Amino acid sequence: MRVLFVGPPLYGLLYPVLSLAQAFRTEGHDVVVASAGAFTQRVAEAGLVGFDAAPDLDSEAEYRRGEERRKRLDMGTKIGRFSFFGDEMADALVDFAGAWQPDLVVYPPLGVAGPLVAAKHDIPVVLQTVGFGHQRFHVEGVTRSMDEAYARHGVDAPPRDLAWVDIAPPSMQVLDEPDLLSMRYVPYNGGTVLEDWWSADTGRPRVVVSLGTLKPMVDGIDLVRWVVESAHEVDAEFVLSLGEHGRREIDTLPDNVRLVPWVPMGPLLGRAAGFIHHGGAGNTLTALSAGIPQIVFGQGADRPVNARVVADRGCGFVPGEQGLVTADIHRLLTDRSLRTAAAQVRDEMRAQDPPTVVARRLAALVASGTRPDGAVRALTADH
Repeated sequence: MRVLFVGPPLYGLLYPVLSLAQAFRTEGHDVVVASAGAFTQRVAEAGLVGFDAAPDLDSEAEYRRGEERRKRLDMGTKIGRFSFFGDEMADALVDFAGAWQPDLVVYPPLGVAGPLVAAKHDIPVVLQTVGFGHQRFHVEGVTRSMDEAYARHGVDAPPRDLAWVDIAPPSMQVLDEPDLLSMRYVPYNGGTVLEDWWSADTGRPRVVVSLGTLKPMVDGIDLVRWVVESAHEVDAEFVLSLGEHGRREIDTLPDNVRLVPWVPMGPLLGRAAGFIHHGGAGNTLTALSAGIPQIVFGQGADRPVNARVVADRGCGFVPGEQGLVTADIHRLLTDRSLRTAAAQVRDEMRAQDPPTVVARRLAALVASGTRPDGAVRALTADH
């Protein structure tokens, strides 16, 4: 079977679908992941075949300009008319799918070029969630920004999804969808080479700090100013992971803070006692899979929802209006209830169907010719 994944060219939308893409490949299927610009190389680095649907697109620069405009217009978290580069990818993607003829299209909530391709070529389509913050109305809202692309290709409306694959732990599910398949979140944060200090025992608890890939680029690093200026107040080791944009704002650091470039969180969190982060879905779910407590800022985009779900489950908390303070770090490291809840969620996730099992079930569903109305009922009957 041929499976086409649509991965918008932003880390938080592309990386979450790569584990399922790798699972389909492991199951023996032909897989292509469509993205754009430099992010197509990220696909290749994951050992997958990529299709570059917009070779000249600098998506991070375009996103930064878009966020600056949103701030000027005081748009808050309103969706606006932004297709997350679906419009830029649509034409080449429709042509590629027509030639390659995939049997299934898989897309994340904001990868709305996927349903357009599926409708144009009458291909079954499946949505895979990337976190907690995207409901159906978000997908429909972003799809409205694709109206010109739909018109260009003579398509009236997106098709019904065959199923939604949800990576939320069972006790933290927030979706109310009839065709919902649960899948274990397997972190894909990019590859790396282990460094000696990752496993070194300093005799102090390790706290990892990250603002993801987009937040420092758009808003700077004020959220973690306490780490930069006051981490010496706590007897712990802090690992502050920042990309190029965030590192520009730092002159000196306390002796117990190690500044590192952006690194994959999956292997790093395995030896951490706690995680402080912006609230991106990838960071949130990677911490949940590691079973460690979190401090989640939860500002902008889907991050407030991710933060609220973590806090409601008791796996972490959101700092108060004063921002991150010393007392928050002590709570992160000493509150047993946080650690207990985090371990419970980790165990829930380990019991979910892994991506290989979900890939197998979706392939069987497509092969059976089942259409959306009875999709998950058919899968449940076979499971």
